Amino acid sequence: MRLRSITVPRSIPPTPGSIDRSFNDGAYSVEWNQLFEDGVTLGRRAVIVLWLGIMGKLMSELDVRSLSGLQVDIAKMILDGIASGRWKAGAHISDFKLAQELGTSRTPVRNVLQLLEKHGLLERRHQQGFHFHNIDPVRFDAFRRELPGSSNEQLLEEIMMARANGAIADEASEAELASQFGASRGAVRKALLRLAADGLAERRPGHGWRFAECLDNGQAVDESYAFRVIIECAAVKEPGFRIDRTAFAALRAEQEMLRDAPPATIVRSEWFEANARFHATVVSWSGNRFLQQAIHRQNSLRRMTEYAEFTTLAPDRIRKAAEDHLAILDAIDTGDNDRAAAILHRHLSRSQHA
Repeated sequence: MRLRSITVPRSIPPTPGSIDRSFNDGAYSVEWNQLFEDGVTLGRRAVIVLWLGIMGKLMSELDVRSLSGLQVDIAKMILDGIASGRWKAGAHISDFKLAQELGTSRTPVRNVLQLLEKHGLLERRHQQGFHFHNIDPVRFDAFRRELPGSSNEQLLEEIMMARANGAIADEASEAELASQFGASRGAVRKALLRLAADGLAERRPGHGWRFAECLDNGQAVDESYAFRVIIECAAVKEPGFRIDRTAFAALRAEQEMLRDAPPATIVRSEWFEANARFHATVVSWSGNRFLQQAIHRQNSLRRMTEYAEFTTLAPDRIRKAAEDHLAILDAIDTGDNDRAAAILHRHLSRSQHA
């Protein structure tokens, strides 16, 4: 039997109980109030109801294991933003702005936001979208550890390690790198764009890429640590230094996890990102944009070298670094920024000669 279409005038309201229901697949939204804006047919309405039911079922089953590589990257970027204090309690997190920032559609961004809501890391307010609120550090850390590594991240790590070990020249083409790593040119291009965002690579006129300098010799490493002593200790002593309590709690939970975890369970990317996030977040509390830019640049330069060196790190060094970080947080928490700066100075000096 063929379903007959009958135009529903805009004077007929939505069915009871459906006014508040909405679905957004990232590309466009379907709101019941909008469905009747210009009049729709009962046939179309039935199809939409069925479609919403199916998609709602699929979204309810979304979990960390079903995330695509892109969604994993998006989730980690959002978690990094939360840990660094990018969003204050109650701040609106726009899927549209995040999609623009990441150069992707709203679909994967919104799916990740819905998953974060499901895990209690965000809240969704009626007709106001997703909002950040104070987070339980234990739940935050558990979700971060549950996220799988994406193929994009694995390729990025391989390129960084090869560059740090001298297996990639100062200049290379996408085709050469695709052949070297057995990846598609599209995947290589995404990795290079990530490096470019951190100032580690730049596109040459034509088809090639030029890599920035990296800390590939002892003098460069020593100079980097000396520079970090200057900017990080100065940041802690800035008159405008203010702690973000949410970011503070997340940092503490992460460093306690690193201190207590068996070294064999800590992966390379997790170690570096936690280490870099700690120093970048502490500097960000200074409120000085130029100090923040400086530490971001140093973290980018360190990324290649420290990824390559991770396999040779002694377990005691990982534990001691976490203990130093926690001692710095304790000093900051009590308002003793001079002591925090002194611990930072000792910490960076010891790391330089480790």
